[in-house]
Amino acid sequence: MSNNNKALLLIGSPKGENSTSASLGNHLTSRLEELGMKIEKGFIHRLVNREETIQDLIRKVDSADLIILSFPLYVDSLPAPVIKAMELIKEERNKFESKKSQNFIAISNNGFPEASQNIIALQICRIFSRDCGFVWKGGIVVGGGGAINGIPLQERGGMVRNVIKGLDIAAHALKDGKDIPQEAIDLISKKFIPYTFYRVFGNLGWRLQARKYGVKKKIKDTPYSLTI
Repeated sequence: MSNNNKALLLIGSPKGENSTSASLGNHLTSRLEELGMKIEKGFIHRLVNREETIQDLIRKVDSADLIILSFPLYVDSLPAPVIKAMELIKEERNKFESKKSQNFIAISNNGFPEASQNIIALQICRIFSRDCGFVWKGGIVVGGGGAINGIPLQERGGMVRNVIKGLDIAAHALKDGKDIPQEAIDLISKKFIPYTFYRVFGNLGWRLQARKYGVKKKIKDTPYSLTI
């Protein structure tokens, strides 16, 4: 019988609830809630700047049986507020010898077509988990996160069916205190939109943003390039 009763979802994107990180984390925690777990949520960028919110972050972490960190990839690593949160959590945990066994997983998504771009970031999370005394239960990588764009997975339909199926499998394992099954990891990391289409629509998105902000004619400028 598992005593894995409370899960904490830490969302590492500055976009907050409108982020792909939130979409992925919310789907997983909704399944865990259906399986009987209590869910608490925190947005990291709101928790690391003031003493009172930092203490709230520490409290949330200390009270959880399962900690889920969901974040976007930033230059092969994690967003600065997430790194700061890691440093704060590790510093606090090093003050005491924790007697409670706590499980930890990470979900990393990126705007590239390939899910494999997230591997270095997951390795960072695994080292963090070890250094904090958490029990590493696995990492999930998602490529093409821009296609989800903060929309709930159920509203994305068949395009993300493998992501949904994989997260559902992961939820059952995590509720029982088990590692994320390889089957779930493989399903979630599958490309869910052809690379060519993703690049076409990605480039279109950049052009639309450039038009919106009045810089369409400057989109190919390279102001920081070196002139020799």
